[in-house]
Parts: sequence; C-alpha cells; structure tokens
Amino acid sequence: MSASPLHAQTASTSLAGNYLPSVLATSPAHRDSLMEMIKGKPGLPFWVRALVRQPRYVALASEEVAVKDRRMQLFRACEPRTCETSWIRVLYSEDGKRALLYISDAKLGIKIFGDPTPEELAFLTR
Repeated sequence: MSASPLHAQTASTSLAGNYLPSVLATSPAHRDSLMEMIKGKPGLPFWVRALVRQPRYVALASEEVAVKDRRMQLFRACEPRTCETSWIRVLYSEDGKRALLYISDAKLGIKIFGDPTPEELAFLTR
C-alpha cells in the first residue's frame, strides 16, 4: 500500500513551468477544451479569440495548484503592452479536458467561462 502513492508521484508529470502557447500547440485535450468553451462567445478580446491561431501574447509559466486535493494547472497570460488592462487566467484539470477561463479586460469587462466551483474561482481571481 505504501508503494502506491510513491509510484503515483514519480509517474506524474509536472503541471508547473509550462507555457500556454506550447501546451495549446501540443495537447489536443487542452486546446479543444479551451476552444470549445470560447467558440462563438461574443465580447471577447481579439487576442483571446486568437489564443491558438496567433499566440501573440505574454504568457507566464504555469503553476501547479491543488484544488480540493486535485492537481490542476494554472496559466496566466495578457495582451502585450496592455497587461494591466487585458489579461486572462486559465485553470485546467490535470488531463487538460476541463478548462476554466477568467478574462479581465478594461473595455469589455470581466467574463468567466466553464462554471468554476468556489474553490476553483478563488484561484482564477487571485
């Protein structure tokens, strides 16, 4: 029994230190869950709509967070030259199949996608 948790730790991949453009380019699960969530939604900043097609945004390295004992991956990104006024946070499940998105834009307001739990929302808004 004690070997099982150790094995799970060594077999898992790190959710920290990754960059959103690279993850979206290489992981269909991450790309599809994000694009499905924003497809056809009005009032999004142009750079958010183009996250996959034209990755011209500032992206920080991902952070691994624990939400109710579940490993999740938190990404931060913003529009170049306007990072203070137009930014996003994306929180993914460990497998990338569930995405949550928080958009803050001075002109377009705040938008939240993916129906986050209160615990998940706390990571998206901090």
